[in-house]
Amino acid sequence: MTALMSLVDNVWMFYGMRFLLGAAEAGLLPGVVYYLTRWVPSANRGRILGLFFLAIPVASAIGAPLTSTLMSFHPWGLHGWQFMFIAEGLPCLLLAAVILKFLPNEPSDARWLDASEAQWITDTIHRENSDIAGDKAGHSSWTDGLKNGRVLALSAVYFSMVVPIYLMGFFLPSIIKEMTGGTVGTTGIGYIAAVPYIFTGIAMVAISRSSDRTQERMWHFAVPTLIGACGWVVAAATVSSSPFVAAVAICIGTVGAMATIPTFWTTAPKVVSGAAAASGIALISSIGNIGGFVSPYMFGIIRDAFPGEAGNSLSFLVGAIVLGIGGLLMIALSKTLPTTTPKSTKTAQLQHD
Repeated sequence: MTALMSLVDNVWMFYGMRFLLGAAEAGLLPGVVYYLTRWVPSANRGRILGLFFLAIPVASAIGAPLTSTLMSFHPWGLHGWQFMFIAEGLPCLLLAAVILKFLPNEPSDARWLDASEAQWITDTIHRENSDIAGDKAGHSSWTDGLKNGRVLALSAVYFSMVVPIYLMGFFLPSIIKEMTGGTVGTTGIGYIAAVPYIFTGIAMVAISRSSDRTQERMWHFAVPTLIGACGWVVAAATVSSSPFVAAVAICIGTVGAMATIPTFWTTAPKVVSGAAAASGIALISSIGNIGGFVSPYMFGIIRDAFPGEAGNSLSFLVGAIVLGIGGLLMIALSKTLPTTTPKSTKTAQLQHD
């Protein structure tokens, strides 16, 4: 679908292709998160999810200058944006073939595990799911994940993260252009836009590893998120008067919005298990990603109503408010979640790992 975006030649075709692209990619995040809950005990899940979600800031850091560079080429009579879609879309087809051939479905299918190791993983995860489900262990229905109030609360938290992430993805290049007075070219803007994602990638690995080491999840999410919200408040106040301070504050805000994603996704499987985990994780992702629809419209309206520096400041301020609400909601929600893994169990898991 990404490669076929190169064929778009009118607005309705763009809407249709963008819808199909969203539908095609919608199952990736909940699918991978659920897949990893079948493989990785909860004590180790933070850093494993951290490695997976590291793809987001890495792709953003590489993608910003790469996309700018690809758009400067015009092979075969194509526009730069057409070549960019083709060059970034087709490699996914090759990776899909590799995944289908080499990614095992269950631990028992893994050729690199012996029978005892595969059984240990399966038994450990089944025991954790039983602790979550209680008497319903092994009997959860997919509808249970859709009716769980804590799943809806986690959906709201995820929404609060997605909105500012899309602010960065859609509007950061324009903001950089306005901050630099238009003196930096498209490729230069791409390199500058990569900087916040570099810091985010480093922070993501550090936070997820610390969360696993301490077996603490909530504060590892809430503290960086609230600090990130404060960072964007500073960015809102300084974006027109002190570009350097604003740039540092933007990096802090981006870290708060994105580096806590792995820690967030270690929480969802503690709410539901079994079939309910699959539907619950999908619901969280679905509702949360509505933020990807709301965010461009909301910040687009803000920037149209308040052109230039005023729009930049107000955008960061609104992003900070939304992100801060998510952090506070997670603190309140954490009081209703199951307790963390007992230390003895955690030690046994880490030693085995």
